[in-house]
Amino acid sequence: MQVSTEKPRVRVKAGRSEMEAAAYGAPASISSENGFFRHIVPSKTNAGVHVSEHNARHYPIVYACVNRIANPVAHFPVQIMRPANGGGVEEATDHPLAARLKLRPNDYMSSRTLRKTVQGHALLWGNGFIEIERNRRGQSVGLWPLLPDRTAPRKNGDRLVFDTSIDGKRFSLDHMDVIHIMDQSQDGYVGLSPVAMARQAIGMGFATEEFGGKFFANDAKSGGFLMHPGKLGPQAQANLRGRDGAQKAAPENPAAAIEKQGGLDNAHRIKVLEEGMKWIQTTIPPEDAQFLGTREMQIAEIARIYDVPLILVQSHEKSTSWGSGIEQLMIGFFQQTIAPWIVAWEQELNWKLFTEAERRRGYHVKFRMNALLRGDMAARAAFYKAMFELGMTMNQILALEDMNGIGPNGDVNFVSNNVQTVERAINPPEHAPIGHNGGPKIEEGDDQ
Repeated sequence: MQVSTEKPRVRVKAGRSEMEAAAYGAPASISSENGFFRHIVPSKTNAGVHVSEHNARHYPIVYACVNRIANPVAHFPVQIMRPANGGGVEEATDHPLAARLKLRPNDYMSSRTLRKTVQGHALLWGNGFIEIERNRRGQSVGLWPLLPDRTAPRKNGDRLVFDTSIDGKRFSLDHMDVIHIMDQSQDGYVGLSPVAMARQAIGMGFATEEFGGKFFANDAKSGGFLMHPGKLGPQAQANLRGRDGAQKAAPENPAAAIEKQGGLDNAHRIKVLEEGMKWIQTTIPPEDAQFLGTREMQIAEIARIYDVPLILVQSHEKSTSWGSGIEQLMIGFFQQTIAPWIVAWEQELNWKLFTEAERRRGYHVKFRMNALLRGDMAARAAFYKAMFELGMTMNQILALEDMNGIGPNGDVNFVSNNVQTVERAINPPEHAPIGHNGGPKIEEGDDQ
């Protein structure tokens, strides 16, 4: 990718395709003395397992929480809007990014794919980055995701730039050419990695999964030791250890003490112990260690970090949220978890996608969150009826349902007969009763 030295910066095809320009290249360090801390270095947790942003999604509850938040962010219809001549707002279909933003931000991925990918980066690394492709007029015409482990902000004097690595090559991008999605932050420049904050909890979850796997691989039995009434001779030790020094039986003695005694393939088979040896179980059985309870606790711990209700990640442990409570739970989830992420997207897009002239003209990006409220037909009907009586037009209501309008007649505003202005309520006309439209009532036979 070649970058023009003129402003605005323009992505130019030069000896390579646009796909190559956004390719995930080999890892490259972009840290510097002026850089910011981005993500954790993989290391063992107290539970003895490695946790990083790269493997955290292997833990099912982390995968589920990322999916549960990223899906609605990617699902909401998104449009470029501007003030309409007759009042209100209208979609700016003539903007060069209008169709791209809704359907295809670049030639190789859909709008849903781009948004879900970058939102996933923000939920794991704490930072999601998108490069803005501009034409020579400075207008945005395309969006390209940047890998969060190869992109970082850096102060360059009084300017902020983003260093990144694309296809093994290093680039510095002006901060106005990079959409940066993040949540909590220590310094306001780079987001805190949720995986880094919760690495001990995730590590314990990995440890319980590994423990459970080894438990069932060992015939669903805990560990222990072999007790011998005397001292093992050289031949008995060789039978137990094997000629290669491994902890397995010698091939020539199939009846040795621990010859392939474990594993699912050997479950329920008869085990043979030599020379009067006895098996002594030493570790705590899983039921005594509350193995299942520990797993449920770790699920709740991770869901708590991501602000996802347990019932939304198919965990019904001690749940009483079904029935009438599920609607309020969903409203709370959208208000407390999804809405803040939508605000983060809209504020970044509104400030960086448009030129200064476009911002002055009122261009802005709008996520239509009402798309996920379509499940409750009765609530929608009641809402639309109330809004129609307060002045919303039929065409406006149909637009919220993605339905065609009914022509100019659908743009007429109606109000209820049972309301009147405050002034008329305080000072009613003295000589005439009030009509249905708030004016003097005209009796039959009166002059019109």
